[in-house]
Amino acid sequence: MTDKYRGHSIRITRARFWDAIIIEDETGIVLPTKATAQLNEGRAVLVVRARELIDLYMGEAPLENWQAA
Repeated sequence: MTDKYRGHSIRITRARFWDAIIIEDETGIVLPTKATAQLNEGRAVLVVRARELIDLYMGEAPLENWQAA
């Protein structure tokens, strides 16, 4: 499954958990992080997390909401 958001493709897979790889459409560059969600959280939660990562990389997400895992 693939979603699109702000010039990026979000490639979604599901195995033991939901997983999203984010690719910049114009260059084909894969962002160095990916979004994940537990199966019980659902695909919608994964898509929200992936979009938040895209916003972060585009410089439009407040950094105080993020922390290293």
